Amino acid sequence: MMWDVCADDVRDDDERCLPGSVGRVGEESLCVRRIPDGGMSGRTIAALAAVMVGVLFMAACQPAVNVSRVPAVRTGLPLAPKDPPLLPVDASGKPMHPSVAEGAKVFSKTQCLICHGPEGLGNGPAAGNLKSPGKNLLTDFLTLFGIRATGEQLPSRPANFHNLVQMRLNSPFNMYETVTRGRPNTAMPAFGPKPAYGAATFGVKLTDEDRWNVIFFEWAFTTSPAQVARGKQIYETQVVRIHGQGLTCADCHGVAGDGRGRVGLEIAKKRWNWARGLGPGIFTDVNLIAQRKPTDLFQVTQDGLADMPSYRGVISDDDIWAVVSYIWTFIYTYPQAPR
Repeated sequence: MMWDVCADDVRDDDERCLPGSVGRVGEESLCVRRIPDGGMSGRTIAALAAVMVGVLFMAACQPAVNVSRVPAVRTGLPLAPKDPPLLPVDASGKPMHPSVAEGAKVFSKTQCLICHGPEGLGNGPAAGNLKSPGKNLLTDFLTLFGIRATGEQLPSRPANFHNLVQMRLNSPFNMYETVTRGRPNTAMPAFGPKPAYGAATFGVKLTDEDRWNVIFFEWAFTTSPAQVARGKQIYETQVVRIHGQGLTCADCHGVAGDGRGRVGLEIAKKRWNWARGLGPGIFTDVNLIAQRKPTDLFQVTQDGLADMPSYRGVISDDDIWAVVSYIWTFIYTYPQAPR
């Protein structure tokens, strides 16, 4: 509480005169008024302090826990089963190896060249007249009342598979999804069993194998036999000083891209995914590589990640792109790719 001096001698619950506060004759009496200031009294502070001391005392007196009898952590537990491959498998369960040559046949048979052009440049004879199907939520809602309407049919341009910026920001699985389900609100139709909402249909259905083959035929437009050969040479023979020893890409990742290089076997003792032949750095893991973008592989090679060292300034960007192009050939058959 705060105390204030008052000029009269009024006494009530909030005011009282202090002893000896009455003035002399002719002088005003001095009274003290209690003014609440929102603070805590001395008794409140003392009580809180006592509570805190009690809490600390009780915490210090907790009994010790004997952990010597805790059972040991179980070891040797089975790992989770592997994810099923994204690609179709043969009778032995091995994923297919898509073929550019087979994809070229599908590309021609399905008349993809009418829109994309024979060289995949997006300049086929029908490219300039393509439009979206004009299907949307409003048109579907009106059909519930027997009203057939068509939405705005927007101009649509087919993909140019030579556009490196576009293709390096894409992944084989994304392209597979597009071929399978179509691209909504564009002229790209679905070639799988069930189109995506808003996608067009073409009347031609492709098998799963045909769809994977044709997308890797389109993928192959981003590289050349010379670039793939250059990537293979760098991957297998170019020695770089890493952690004090000269290593090639194949020394860790394996000549076959399976992580079974001479150093890769040591890495497998530390990394469970390498021991299983799965995950980052295992280029034969089709589920991983099929869902990776070329820019992902380029960035990891250039900047490094975990055990992977950085190659920035060690080899040129063009050489890194050559290695990336070669890495893809571990999951598909590229024409004239040396082995």
